[in-house]
Amino acid sequence: MSTASGPDARVSRRRIPREAEDRTDMGILGVFTTLARTGLFLEALQRDCLGKHGLAFTEYSVLRLLQRAPERRIAPSLLAEKIVCTTGAMTKLVDRLERSQAVERRPDPLDRRGVLVAITDEGDALATRAAETYRVGRERVLGLLDDRDAEQIHDHLGRLLGALETDRRSR
Repeated sequence: MSTASGPDARVSRRRIPREAEDRTDMGILGVFTTLARTGLFLEALQRDCLGKHGLAFTEYSVLRLLQRAPERRIAPSLLAEKIVCTTGAMTKLVDRLERSQAVERRPDPLDRRGVLVAITDEGDALATRAAETYRVGRERVLGLLDDRDAEQIHDHLGRLLGALETDRRSR
C-alpha cells in the first residue's frame, strides 16, 4: 500500500481546506486585532484625559467606584476584583492614592482584622474633575458614531464582556 507524501498529502488529510481555515483564523484574529487596537486608542484617550489630573485609569476607576459605594468605602479585595488586578497590585495602587490624600484606609467595623478603602473629600473632588474631562473626551469620540452604531457596539461588547468574565471566573 502506497501512501502519499509531501504537501499534497497534508492537504488531502485536512478536514478544512487551508484557504477556508485562513479565512476563519482571520475572522477571529481580526476581531481580536481590532479590539486590541481599539484598546490602545482607548488607553491613549484615558491617558490624555486623566493624566491632566495626575491619574492613571486604574486610579480613576477606584475613585469612581468609591464615589458610588455605600458609605463611600470598599474592601481592597473587592476593588481588586472590580478592576481586574491582583490584591498585591491593589495594595500598591491604594498606597499611591493614600499618599496623594485621595483615599484613606479605615478599620472595617464588621471585621476587626480588615480594612476598608474610603474616598476623602480631596479624592471626591479630584474624581469629579477627572470624570468631567473624561466625559468630554468620550463624547468627542463617540459623537463620531450615530446612535444606532453606538447601541449595536454596546450590545456586542456587552456580550463579549460577559464571555470574558465567564472565562476568567472558570480558570
